[in-house]
Amino acid sequence: MALLQYFKKIIPLTICILCNRENLIAQDLLYLYGSGSSPNLTIQSGANVYVGGGFVANSGAYGMQLDGNLYLGNTNGAITANWTDNMASTSILITSTGTVYLQSNNGQSVSGPTRFYDLYLNNSSANTSGIQMQSNLEVRNQLTFNDGLLCANSYSMLLSSNSASAVVIGASNTSTYSNSWIYASYSGGELDREVTANGTYDFPVGSSSAPQLFQAITSSTYSGITRLSASWESNISGGTSPISLTECGTSYNQLASGGEWHLRPANNGTYGSGTLSSGTLSLGAWNLSTFTGLVDNKFALLQRSNGNSLISGWQVPTPGCTSLASINTVGRTVTGNEAKRNNLTTYSDATSQWAIGMSLYVLPIELLSLAGYNQDEVNVLNWTTESEYNSDYFDVERSEDGVNFSSIGRVNASGFSTTAQNYSLTDFHPWQRMNYYRLKMFDQDNSYKYSNVILIMLSTVRPDEIVTVVGPNPVINEINMEFHSQQHESIAIDLTDELGRILSTQTNEIPAGASFFTLNVSHLPVAVYFLHIRHLEQNTSELFKIVKVD
Repeated sequence: MALLQYFKKIIPLTICILCNRENLIAQDLLYLYGSGSSPNLTIQSGANVYVGGGFVANSGAYGMQLDGNLYLGNTNGAITANWTDNMASTSILITSTGTVYLQSNNGQSVSGPTRFYDLYLNNSSANTSGIQMQSNLEVRNQLTFNDGLLCANSYSMLLSSNSASAVVIGASNTSTYSNSWIYASYSGGELDREVTANGTYDFPVGSSSAPQLFQAITSSTYSGITRLSASWESNISGGTSPISLTECGTSYNQLASGGEWHLRPANNGTYGSGTLSSGTLSLGAWNLSTFTGLVDNKFALLQRSNGNSLISGWQVPTPGCTSLASINTVGRTVTGNEAKRNNLTTYSDATSQWAIGMSLYVLPIELLSLAGYNQDEVNVLNWTTESEYNSDYFDVERSEDGVNFSSIGRVNASGFSTTAQNYSLTDFHPWQRMNYYRLKMFDQDNSYKYSNVILIMLSTVRPDEIVTVVGPNPVINEINMEFHSQQHESIAIDLTDELGRILSTQTNEIPAGASFFTLNVSHLPVAVYFLHIRHLEQNTSELFKIVKVD
């Protein structure tokens, strides 16, 4: 192995490193100096040059033909190995096809108008200083994120190749860039990429402490935007609530507070230029661990225009809920680690801010089921929650007439859960005829909601009696009706408004045992309605006041 102690000056005489079997090591500084009509240094393909110190190109230098590999820094040493390009244009000649490796366990800086062909980031991720950009940089072919943080500061890193593979994940990194990414803070740095049709383009941006990968996927007919510029903002300007947006039956009332992405069209380097003129664009936002409170199938990417700092500016993107991934698939689940929008049909600077909207439940618990049964002299209640957010406890209430309820016990809730939780309570002193039960479900801020009502009948109920349970109330979409009868009966069901006008009517047969019917009221406006249930054989009727809400 040949040892090159240091390059102090490389004068106009061309130095050519030819041998592809030797590693040349400069312990201190590689310094390009002088002018001329040929490269100051040529590193041919297959040759490796290791420089333990830094690289400096004098303003009068001609430049370097780099077709091999130039390693700057030492992962085992303590020398700061900076890249300083003082030339008016790039110190790496445009005909070069080689790679510069930035590797150190100390901070490094890169300055000057360098146009790298391939750039490989291998600065120890344990070093929070990372690699500091001190000017705008360009990579013409591939930028590899292997290890460490690239800090854009107030500058832009441009990938001028429109190949989707222009950004590469090194062996030490992961698919979500957990070991290496670019700290590109909005208004303080960007990662710019040339794009074309039919590609998946990674934008591994993030904060100084965590990556927030953003992906843009173009369709085969995509056109109108040739460059996209990505950055990350840890704070959402304008705040996170309240918002009020709905799609596919899911309401979003708050933005997840982890932060927001900016993905601006930037054709020809002019930010804000470019509009999607054909095809579609899909977006994926990664690393959901940054965001708290997300619940499966109840979060999605929302958009607003660049520069808009109003909470009211957030909107559901076009084409709305059809752009969402399917329920319980990656893009809608927390464990999938991605929020995704598919096949967006419009895109411009007017849609370039992206954050995650979510359902932060005003009602603390989403109840999956409530059931009960009689066992000798006691009644046993069982219930299951699908999800909980800041839940506190359940107050179990009982009624003899289905109207007047009182508490018979309290059960602590889980607090926060995105998986099913099971609970139970035994009523040791039930009424001797009929027992109606419901749950009063409390949040940690003392807000609450009620469950549906269930009925447990004891054997003392008369054979000819029909017991009716109606719920939920208030109602959003459907009224559920439950009938318990000892014999066959006929009933008529009328729904009226407050003026007594009949809005719907139906007649049903009630067999012996339990029967269940539903009445869809989702199309009705918010108001008070009345449900009239007439028992035709017994010539009796029941009246229920129903409150319709959003």
